[in-house]
Amino acid sequence: MTEQLITQETVKKIAKLCKLDVSGVEEKLAEMFNDTLKSIEVLNELDLASLPPTYQVTGLTNVFQKESEPSGTLSQEKALSNAKVKLNDLFVTDAVFDR
Repeated sequence: MTEQLITQETVKKIAKLCKLDVSGVEEKLAEMFNDTLKSIEVLNELDLASLPPTYQVTGLTNVFQKESEPSGTLSQEKALSNAKVKLNDLFVTDAVFDR
C-alpha cells in the first residue's frame, strides 16, 4: 500500500463536494484518512479463503408476519341494515368536497 493515498488536495475536493469548510486542517484530515485506511488494510492480511461467504448473521430466512384470516363477512343487506340513508344498495353520505 502506498504511504499517502489521501492528499491534501483530495481532502479539499471531498470537502468541496460535501460543502464543508476545512480550511487550515487539510493536512490533519489527510493524515487521519490515511491512518484509517492503514487500519482497514490489516483486513487484507487475513486468510479468508476457507470461510464461506456471509450475507447475514442471524440465520433467519424469509421471515414474514402471518396474515390473519378474515373472521367473517357481512352480507350487503346486513351491512346496510343500520344505514340512515341508502340508494340502490349503497350508503348515502353528506358531500365531502365543495363544488
